[in-house]
Amino acid sequence: MAEEKIDDSVSLPTIFRTACRLHDELENFSGSTGDEKYQKTVKAAVDGFERTTRLVNALGLFSRNEQLEDVPTTSIKYLMCPAYLMDTTMKISGMEQRFDTVRTAKAYAQDFLTRCKDYGITAESLSQNGGANAELAAAAVASSGQPSSAGSSAAARMQAMAASRQATLDQHRRRRQLEMRVKELARRISDDGDSVDDEVEREYSKTLLLYWTMKVSADVRLIDQELQILEHMEKMKGQRPSLEGASAQAQPERRPFKPVVITREKIKAGVFGAGYPSLPTMSVEEFYEKECEPIVQEYEAKKEGERIHADRIKRGLEEDPSEAVEADDDEDADDDEKLRKQRAKDDWKDDHRRGYGNRHNRS
Repeated sequence: MAEEKIDDSVSLPTIFRTACRLHDELENFSGSTGDEKYQKTVKAAVDGFERTTRLVNALGLFSRNEQLEDVPTTSIKYLMCPAYLMDTTMKISGMEQRFDTVRTAKAYAQDFLTRCKDYGITAESLSQNGGANAELAAAAVASSGQPSSAGSSAAARMQAMAASRQATLDQHRRRRQLEMRVKELARRISDDGDSVDDEVEREYSKTLLLYWTMKVSADVRLIDQELQILEHMEKMKGQRPSLEGASAQAQPERRPFKPVVITREKIKAGVFGAGYPSLPTMSVEEFYEKECEPIVQEYEAKKEGERIHADRIKRGLEEDPSEAVEADDDEDADDDEKLRKQRAKDDWKDDHRRGYGNRHNRS
């Protein structure tokens, strides 16, 4: 398994196709998930799906006001990004940031299931309180005529457990059928190549969405269980005394997790007033006048000062031009005097040798 970096300059379909290929390599990997090459491939796949999501947001491919029939066939596959991000994020190893990793994966799962529900792909959505098993159990108890409470009879509880088990088996059987159908359609698309029929490709994308909806719904229950375990571990770690005998260890501050999701509607609501933090306080012209006008004024004042100084010098020369002539004459006179003294000194040196007049302390 080789590490592969996705170039920013490539197109959206290429980035998504490369990320999906990396995800397939992870699914078929038979070694240790803690292997360095495996983790590098995980990070490359996560990066690819995040870039795909950002490009999808920038292009505005989806809206919650439309149905799945309104979405072009070539765009349906990009609805899979949150599901792939959830599955790939859960493959990241390391207990240091495991809590944030699992919580991020759950955010991706919630976004995927909610969007699928909005598009009418499935009636099942992410349950915030209790999960799907509790709902099935409550329905079974209600159908038996017994109240869903702690005082329910043993028979009603057994019936609820049986109903929950049967629902789980049905979901697993349905997932296997969808998985086989996805593989069959994928082979047809691979055999047809560029001449693949639009209906076949659309059926493949919708079937893949249904399969991943069921898979993500099942994975969410496992994610909730892991989050409970991690939260309990954090509490136990916080209550454990330090080596110095302190009552508790200070926990490092967590970095806020920011999952990359398809947020066109949220951004749109923010721009058009729903939740927008503040209104503009000035226009572009006002900002220019505030920031750039002092600089322009300072430059113009400097140029004006230079011009006034040059005018003063010019006016002074025009009013008394003889001053310049007298200054030149003075300089010429000084030069003649210096020349005469230098010549006299040279003549004296010609007539007197060096050391002339020095009697060496003799009287």
